Amino acid sequence: MYEITPALSADAPAIEALLDAAFGPDRKSKTSYRFREGVDQVADLSYVIREHGRIIGSVSYWPILIGESDFPALLLGPLAVNPLRKNEGIGRALVFKTLDRAAALGHRLVLLVGDPAYYSRFGFSPAAPAGFDMPGEDPARLQLRALDPQVLNTVRGTIKRSPRVC
Repeated sequence: MYEITPALSADAPAIEALLDAAFGPDRKSKTSYRFREGVDQVADLSYVIREHGRIIGSVSYWPILIGESDFPALLLGPLAVNPLRKNEGIGRALVFKTLDRAAALGHRLVLLVGDPAYYSRFGFSPAAPAGFDMPGEDPARLQLRALDPQVLNTVRGTIKRSPRVC
């Protein structure tokens, strides 16, 4: 049995090791990491799954800005699961828990870079047709989920790094 808990600062080394195991040590060369560099993750949305005290899954969110109006949004990721524990619902549990939490905290829009087939189960859809783009990223992998459906009536544009430190 596992438990979902907020990530602690003491968890950082275990989370880094999990991310390396899930994505490889060159993971930081991905475009989405440029939007995370020098910006603190959203602490209220950083969660881990522990089993017998060991971290077997983690998820983080980062502040981003959208378009000329600098609309505040979230960048989900990375979502990581111990490679030996895939297909057990660990990632699914983390995403559902944190999307609910993000909505409860008043966040209105979440974007991510990932597999459309995987993330569609959480209500994500392609962002490019809705008018969103991330410089340097494959538009087919950029996904969005409006936590407030009205937000898509007024927000679109290029994703930018947030200068905000959480």
